[in-house]
Amino acid sequence: MKVFEKFSCGMMTYNRIFALVLALVLIVPPVFAGSSECGINTAPQEGTLENDAGICAFYFIQQGETNYHSAYVPSGSSTLFVNLDWFIPQQSLTLKIISPSGSTYAYYHDIDLDGYKNAQIRTSISSPTGGTWRFQVYGEEVRDTQDYSFEAAAE
Repeated sequence: MKVFEKFSCGMMTYNRIFALVLALVLIVPPVFAGSSECGINTAPQEGTLENDAGICAFYFIQQGETNYHSAYVPSGSSTLFVNLDWFIPQQSLTLKIISPSGSTYAYYHDIDLDGYKNAQIRTSISSPTGGTWRFQVYGEEVRDTQDYSFEAAAE
């Protein structure tokens, strides 16, 4: 009988631990849950790429791969903000910005704008030309698959 009592007390402890873990999983939201402030502007007549759904999202890239994004900038906009974040400084992505005329506006590596290898490229373009701007994210040094977020928004 004492063996059964010890076994049943041990099972109650495991059941309580399991219930506690389950409660925490259900109560605590996932890290990436919720909405975000970032978005991508697109003109109604412009075709958008599958990835550019108008909300901040995470994309994936591999070594040597290029992903394409676009953003529509209304005429008269004061600034075009561009943010590329990939969260792991040991990896390296590049960003090519192409103006509506089709010419390369800029080409950036991680350290080009702020002097630090911090897994982000953040820039702004004053008085951008109205039209569709295109962006190319290139996996320069990527082990396996790297996730990243991209935002281009005009004000």
